[in-house]
Amino acid sequence: MVDNFSIALTHVLMGIALWRLLYRGDLDREVSPRMAWQQRRDAERAEKEGAGDA
Repeated sequence: MVDNFSIALTHVLMGIALWRLLYRGDLDREVSPRMAWQQRRDAERAEKEGAGDA
C-alpha cells in the first residue's frame, strides 16, 4: 500500500510540475535570460519612477 502511494504521489507531483512549466507565459518568447532580466529591471525602474511622481 505504501509503495503504491509513494509512486502515485511522485507521479502526481511530476504531472503538476509539467503542467506549470507548459503554461508559463515566457515559454513562447524567444528571448535570452539576460534580455528578459534587463526588460524586467527596466520595467521595475519605470514603475518606481512613476510611483515617485505621484
